[in-house]
Amino acid sequence: MKKAIIIYDSLFGNTKKVAMALSRGLEAGGIYVDSKFVSDCSPNELIDYDVIGIGSPTHFRGVSKNIKLFLSNLCNIGLNNKISFAFDTKADSPIAGSAAKKIVKSLKKMNLKVIDIDISGKVMKREGPLVESTLKTMEQLGICISDRFDHNSLKIYKERRE
Repeated sequence: MKKAIIIYDSLFGNTKKVAMALSRGLEAGGIYVDSKFVSDCSPNELIDYDVIGIGSPTHFRGVSKNIKLFLSNLCNIGLNNKISFAFDTKADSPIAGSAAKKIVKSLKKMNLKVIDIDISGKVMKREGPLVESTLKTMEQLGICISDRFDHNSLKIYKERRE
């Protein structure tokens, strides 16, 4: 059985809810999942997983400090070619920014294969709640990720050559 880990940071609980919904979807798709708050996870643990999901609330158009620190500690772990994805929670506004996009950049620099899916849970206010139907959508995205993983048809972000 394939194994996934979802690491998240959450200030008001919304990113945790998204992480748990993604976990339920992956499990429904036949993947064993561990979900951990970022401070409860050691970077060395990631070696044992096939799929790595990392999520953060969007803070000041970017990634939370805890996730930034965690990502900086992954650089020398040897996670080359592991499958990964990023997710975030953010305001339901076109100018909100995206923690997930910044996480993707970090994952690509570490030579992880990044699944090309936009995974953003929208919150109505700073503290939440999540926009209605967000959790159902996240579960469906988890199933979609597991389906792609099982059928080796992952669409990976392509490196841009300059």
